[in-house]
Amino acid sequence: MVKSSKRGDIVAAAVALLAEGGSEALTASALAGRAGVSKANVFHHFPRLEDIVLEAFEAFIMGMPSMWPAPGMALRDWLLALGADTTGTVEADPALAGAYFGFVARARTDARLRNRLAEIIAAARAHFEAVLAELAPDRFPPAERRAMAELILITGDGLALHRQLFAEQADDQTSAWGRLVDMICPDDAP
Repeated sequence: MVKSSKRGDIVAAAVALLAEGGSEALTASALAGRAGVSKANVFHHFPRLEDIVLEAFEAFIMGMPSMWPAPGMALRDWLLALGADTTGTVEADPALAGAYFGFVARARTDARLRNRLAEIIAAARAHFEAVLAELAPDRFPPAERRAMAELILITGDGLALHRQLFAEQADDQTSAWGRLVDMICPDDAP
């Protein structure tokens, strides 16, 4: 997570550059200029540009309002909000979402990037498990809760990817997410 003001400025600048021009726009010079720091300062805080992008995505994902359900929120309402936030984020910032998927693709051949991405995914999965335990403490035994958290994570990523690539199918994607929610919360379905 963001630890200092300069570090935060660098991450915010990276997000802005990625949103404006995709991964090609993220250069050390452009980043330093946008953040108002020297290139040496950029690399003092982050060993590689990819580290900045991953921190930005982690902050972005964990900062989605639906990641933190309101007290007393129903599981169904949280899942629906999570789907809406996921697709809304992709629609609001398609360049940033595209850059994220570009970095995910690069992780296949870059072990360091893959390992850091795995850490972010593990943190999101653990967070989903905790939310499931909070919102539905008696609904899922621990092993099933972990599997459910994994399913939500994988399906959410797929939802984001499909919204990025096939925005014209938004209604079908939203309907499919709603159906998943119905399967997870059959007793709460309308």
